[in-house]
Amino acid sequence: MIEEIQEHFEKEYPREGCGIIGIVKGKKKWFPCINVAEHEVDFVLSSEDYFDIVKRCDILAIVHSHPDASNEPSITDTNYCNALGIPYWIFSYPGMDLNIVEPQKLSHPLIGREYSFGSADCFEAVRDWLAKENIFIPKREPFEDNWWEKGLNYFSEKRMNEWNFKKVENPEKNDVLLFQVQSDVPNHCGIYLGNNVFFHHAEHRLSCREPLNALWVKYLAGVYRYDS
Repeated sequence: MIEEIQEHFEKEYPREGCGIIGIVKGKKKWFPCINVAEHEVDFVLSSEDYFDIVKRCDILAIVHSHPDASNEPSITDTNYCNALGIPYWIFSYPGMDLNIVEPQKLSHPLIGREYSFGSADCFEAVRDWLAKENIFIPKREPFEDNWWEKGLNYFSEKRMNEWNFKKVENPEKNDVLLFQVQSDVPNHCGIYLGNNVFFHHAEHRLSCREPLNALWVKYLAGVYRYDS
């Protein structure tokens, strides 16, 4: 399997190579993936590849290379590993020295957290708020940058239903709010707290409560309630 991984890294060089190690019939299997990151010194798993693989097996690890660099995790690597709850296998390349980074469950304040896409964003804020209310959303998958511009929809009604959330007309406390901000698909989410106040975490801002005013109502695309 290491030879297969190394061959994939060689094809991707000088970009970071990436993929997934899954468990198929009790054995490890390597699944190479497309790196859709916009920058050469970064990696983002293709959502299409990820969804296809997760349907076929259990994920053991997310793998990527650090071309001409050490296998020490970057801050982004560590944050994404923790957010996804999946071990990261990081190989130096071409040396192929392996560093296995295990996810840690970190406690972040709900109010006033700094924004970081993929690890401390609107989805994580919603997930953490609901966990406080004993409502648990499954671990996230890697989100591609600017997914709403690529025809991807991580907050589709089908996905919400898979998480046991049903669409309703009028919001009540702890309902999930989906917003469509200058987009063809929902690209932001929050939690309704009652009295026309909601909690969310917008890009370039701290997580906070704020009024569900006319500006936000204009972008409101759906209200979803947990169906236990």
